[in-house]
Amino acid sequence: MRIRRLFAVAATAFLACSTSATGQENPYGGGTRLTGPPPAEIPTHAMSEQDKARFVTQDLAACLIKLHRSSVLKAIQEDPWQDGARKTLVSVVDNRCLDEGELAVPPSLMRGAFYLQLYRERFSAAAPALPATAVDFIATKSANSTEEAKNGIALLEFGDCVARRDLNDARAFVLSRPGSPMEDAALNALMPHFSACLVQGSKWTLNRSSVSAVLSEVLYREGMAAAGK
Repeated sequence: MRIRRLFAVAATAFLACSTSATGQENPYGGGTRLTGPPPAEIPTHAMSEQDKARFVTQDLAACLIKLHRSSVLKAIQEDPWQDGARKTLVSVVDNRCLDEGELAVPPSLMRGAFYLQLYRERFSAAAPALPATAVDFIATKSANSTEEAKNGIALLEFGDCVARRDLNDARAFVLSRPGSPMEDAALNALMPHFSACLVQGSKWTLNRSSVSAVLSEVLYREGMAAAGK
């Protein structure tokens, strides 16, 4: 029952089941397990390995936010290419939030999962209108000249473009259960916008995990801006 350190090994999350369930003791101390945030559990029903990884990563993010909210908020406020940003993100990982097995998650997808859970908390009932213009995602944009920074900024601009072209389906995609028909339908509706929103010269490998991560960050940050937060 441990979570491997976060590392950028690929564009998807990897899930390797290995250990048995932990029993009913509360890993947070005192009483039953119900007194602490529920740990992420590996789905037992039929799903692809990628969808299982996405499902458990989302549950992991929800648990970590409940357990270490202030630390999570601090971690995702740092631009991911800044010095020390990865270390800050790794520091919020808590093995108690995984019921069993092992989970290796690239930092970009863990960051996206945090934004997804925060969006669900704040805007699951109703979607705010996006601001008239995109928020300044990168306050120090001119100072970020590395290729990693340029690609990260371009990816956020891509997400903003897609969300503005089809907010309803962008929202449906990030809120849908991984691998569900609703997610499939939302993704199919969004795909025609992808080529129009790609920033020239950018080099990405887009899949459901990466698209969900960037749309979740864009929707949450722009939703909060629209709400005056």
